[in-house]
Amino acid sequence: MARPLRRRLRSLLFAFLKLGLTQLFGRLRWGQAQRLGSWLGSAAWRATSRNRRKALTHLAVAFPELTAAERRRVGRACFRHLGTCIGELLHVYYRDPEEACGHVRVEGWDQIECIRVRGQPLVVMTAHCGNWELLSTVNHSHGLGIAGIARQLDDPSLEDLAVGLRRHLGSVTIARGSRGSSRELLRTLRRRGALVLLIDQDIPSADGVWVPFFGRLAHTPLAAANLALRLGAAVVPSFVERLGDGSHLVTFHPPLELPADPLAATAVMTARIEEQIRRRPEQWVWMHRRWRHRPPEDGTKVFAAG
Repeated sequence: MARPLRRRLRSLLFAFLKLGLTQLFGRLRWGQAQRLGSWLGSAAWRATSRNRRKALTHLAVAFPELTAAERRRVGRACFRHLGTCIGELLHVYYRDPEEACGHVRVEGWDQIECIRVRGQPLVVMTAHCGNWELLSTVNHSHGLGIAGIARQLDDPSLEDLAVGLRRHLGSVTIARGSRGSSRELLRTLRRRGALVLLIDQDIPSADGVWVPFFGRLAHTPLAAANLALRLGAAVVPSFVERLGDGSHLVTFHPPLELPADPLAATAVMTARIEEQIRRRPEQWVWMHRRWRHRPPEDGTKVFAAG
């Protein structure tokens, strides 16, 4: 079968699957959607051996002090958590996103208000922790227009789903490297909105540097540091955390004090992300190949602590 035909058939199949799942999860109550999503995550842990192996390998890098059984417990909980996230997001796909806010508690919003009063550009730095997509709804419900940079997904159907979901939750998606992306970033800031930047993944197409992450150098996007330093923006760390009762806590922390060097600034931001992941390791994406690339032997763009 020719590749273009396979792609069209796959996109058509995904479109039907998306319609069925969003309608199914949309008919459920919030707690039911969470439980079904968690069950799907558990099924994925058992069925997707490749992603399971990657998660366990990365957990061994990050937490060598844990036993194999303890790492399996964290890995299994990670899959259940991500399944629950998917269940929650599919549940609100055709619903009023304000419904999701009823399950979210916010702390530290005064940090954002102080920055807005000063008229200072704002970068909200976050990571793939908790159900990170809910950060869009929280910001939007507080009247803060936001935009985020994201890599375009290879599958057009998945890309449409992701962009549509973020738009529904109140966030504009700016495709990384697309024409006019820089103007869109600046337009968001001029309108006193915020840029939400996730810098916890190894993205080969992004300009990046090598900074420590769980004791090993990891290739990390440089855009957040460059933008913040060039524009004099406040960088506010913010993370979403799932609580024991199934609700969520979104915390806005005090702005970071960043060094003037973008490489060192990226290291500071990455250290803050690592701190959050260590708090709730089961709520990060351990199947992502965070250390997929090795740093250059000549030390180019490598942060040396001290």
